Amino acid sequence: MIIGRHCQPRLRRTQRLSVTGASSPLATSRPLSHRMGPHMDDLLFSYADETTPRFKRSVIRTVERLTGQPELKRIYLDNQLRPRAGESFWSAAVRRLRLDVRFDAARLAALPKTGPLVIVANHPYGVLDGLVIAWLAERIRPDFKILTHAVLLRAPEAAPQLLPVDFSGSPAAMATNLASRAAARDHLAQGGCVVVFPAGGVSTSPDRLGRKPAQDAPWQPFTAQLIEKAKAAVAPIYFEGQNSRVFQIASHLSLTLRLALIFHEVRSRMGAELRVAIGAPIDGSDLARAGDRRAQMAELRRRTEALASDLPAGRPPARRGEALKSRIATVTAKLNLSPKRA
Repeated sequence: MIIGRHCQPRLRRTQRLSVTGASSPLATSRPLSHRMGPHMDDLLFSYADETTPRFKRSVIRTVERLTGQPELKRIYLDNQLRPRAGESFWSAAVRRLRLDVRFDAARLAALPKTGPLVIVANHPYGVLDGLVIAWLAERIRPDFKILTHAVLLRAPEAAPQLLPVDFSGSPAAMATNLASRAAARDHLAQGGCVVVFPAGGVSTSPDRLGRKPAQDAPWQPFTAQLIEKAKAAVAPIYFEGQNSRVFQIASHLSLTLRLALIFHEVRSRMGAELRVAIGAPIDGSDLARAGDRRAQMAELRRRTEALASDLPAGRPPARRGEALKSRIATVTAKLNLSPKRA
């Protein structure tokens, strides 16, 4: 087994966040968003927009500001100011968030490079799994498009690969979703690749106190329709893990709180390891033998979740001395100090 490993070095906080600091050659008294061009003033960087009721919008944005959104926005803006030549939005996201993605490179390479392909996955995180699956897909299928939350359209770099899904329930949202479904069918008909999270939402614990493992909602038959009409191959991908217990509890209390905590979940996993299992491609006709579309999706979900027993090895635990050195280095970097030499 060839294990792909993508791990970003831990940057000092000052390196990641000092975009407007006095030490930066780009320092200015004007807010960063005003220097990014007019589109940045419209980039809310929030799961609430102007169509969200005022009270709900206020709650979501307040919680987001208190739980990680400002740092994530600074990272995004810094990448716009200092992009790496030739680096995609998805690669930049994985690098900037310092994600240590563990996957089997040989299995990824074995997926079909041409012809209609539907990549499916469980949806434990809501953002990180979306970023990582797109990052993986572009390595083998630069023609991929991903059905995902419309909020990502606010990052113009990602727009060419996005088929937005709008959960607001408005007439405009319904039109957007119908258009995205049609675009997905057309893209597959032309031999393209489409990435889908069939659950249509983030995994949630069935227990109101978050004590039980989070589970996907039932996988929707629309994905089976895509596969059937395009006679597409299917690539199952499984993500290990789930969002925090706070997120699980909030999900049972209020959809508003659930949305408001998404940025917190991303921020809390910066620098984390993500283990991903990639399954062998499945012929659509094989899946059809399971029965109707709902039965097909139940079977596809079963096969995808079975990949949990086939995850790649994780990173070795740090020895006690190395862990202590790492903590000291992190604190030193945050304080902008240099360790004294003996």
